[in-house]
Amino acid sequence: MKKSLIALAVAGAFAAPAFAASSNVDVYGTLRYSLDHVNSDAVNANKWTVNDQTSRFGIKGSEDLGGGLKAVWQIEQQISSATGPLDNAVGGAGDTAFGGAGLRNTFVGVAGGFGTVIIGRHDTPYKLGGSADVFADTSADSQKNGTGIIGRNGFDNRAAGTVAYVSPEWSGFHFAVATVPGEQTGTVNANGLNDAYSMVGVYANGPLKATLGHEVFKKDLAAGGTNDAKATKFNIAYKIGDIGLGYTYERSNDGFTAAQKTDKAHLASVTYGMGPITLAAQYGQFNNEQAYTGAAGGILGKTAAGSDDDLKRWTLGAIYNLSKRTNVYAAYNSDNYTTAKDVKVFTMGVNTSF
Repeated sequence: MKKSLIALAVAGAFAAPAFAASSNVDVYGTLRYSLDHVNSDAVNANKWTVNDQTSRFGIKGSEDLGGGLKAVWQIEQQISSATGPLDNAVGGAGDTAFGGAGLRNTFVGVAGGFGTVIIGRHDTPYKLGGSADVFADTSADSQKNGTGIIGRNGFDNRAAGTVAYVSPEWSGFHFAVATVPGEQTGTVNANGLNDAYSMVGVYANGPLKATLGHEVFKKDLAAGGTNDAKATKFNIAYKIGDIGLGYTYERSNDGFTAAQKTDKAHLASVTYGMGPITLAAQYGQFNNEQAYTGAAGGILGKTAAGSDDDLKRWTLGAIYNLSKRTNVYAAYNSDNYTTAKDVKVFTMGVNTSF
């Protein structure tokens, strides 16, 4: 899924080795579809739907510049199809046009012994720090803005205009940093070079993988913001034979609450591999310590004022690998809120990549 449905690996996705084997142009992509049943006490919430789980298509490449340098580039596009049985027209509400909101990691850069520098659109280093979520890019996803456990206050971002640096690796450790100019659009006042910044340190050695990330949005980036929005996230994964363990802890605030209370999130997961079958379970808890008072929308992606609520989520599932590129899965997810209606989701899907 986002990295892999069962991956407990933490990110080095920015790093130069990802381009080492690309001498010309590589074409790649993935198709991800699910059949979901949602059940809650809310109106019109007991239903079956077919959903596209972030299918995408991309091309990437590199050019040898000599002297140990390479130019690297990538263009990636989300290709979500129509999601309703009556939406059959080309360009209908479910289609994602090329570019715009459907454009994913798209950039150009230079890589060498010093590391990698890129400019363009990319997941922030903080997001690439990953989480213990083993159901990423499914209807049981726990790392997402607004409705997840991790990244809940808007810290699951792909920055449209970013400059990023990724270090070389030293004995299993590397780091990445990025800055995002605000570009002073609309009602916001951000116009500096460093209106948002993100960083992550990654250590991977044998069965142990860990990341520590920090991200800040300056208050001028969001209309009505009273303070900088900040988040810190620690993620650790450990593999013991066929058993994979993961844990993520995150502290964050949305920048709108003057008292600046800090929300806290925990996510733990375990997987057990049996040949082509992987059994997975996880539990997450988001503790809302601040009441959101800002307007809907904006850089933090809030849906409505006062929409935050404590959330406890548990998920059980199984993945069957038909090949190295294709798998099927089924999962049951239960969301339990303090005041809002509880939600139960059963999802089953198929993924294939090329």
